[in-house]
Amino acid sequence: MGSIAGFDGTAKWSKTGSDLIIYLSDATSYIHSWKLDFTAEALDNTDFTSIGWKTFMAGMKQWGGSMEAYINDAKPLPVSDVGATGTLRLYSHVSDALVKNTLYKGSAICTGIHPSVAVEGIETQTLDFQGTGVLVCSDA
Repeated sequence: MGSIAGFDGTAKWSKTGSDLIIYLSDATSYIHSWKLDFTAEALDNTDFTSIGWKTFMAGMKQWGGSMEAYINDAKPLPVSDVGATGTLRLYSHVSDALVKNTLYKGSAICTGIHPSVAVEGIETQTLDFQGTGVLVCSDA
């Protein structure tokens, strides 16, 4: 039985028209986690024949998520990247050699950058993104 492991996954953000690229495995970026959300709208199509029960139909799909990095010695992402569109590639690593790794790839907008620091921790930075268009999911 295969399991998903984060230790060998990667994340990459490349801003359109720029060379801004972030890798999870790159020693200069310190990205340590990413999260991806797939959702679809549930559209209410209840009518008088539903006998008191609401009914729904599937609507538009969307995707988005976030990634978090230690700032440490790395250069923080500039505030000017908020609103930038880029290509996002997220990889997961599967520990079972019979199961292929997964690549999620699509165009996304950087919707937020959130630096954070605590007295007992390392400074971190979260990058939020909203997908625009189709997210391709394939074997890596």
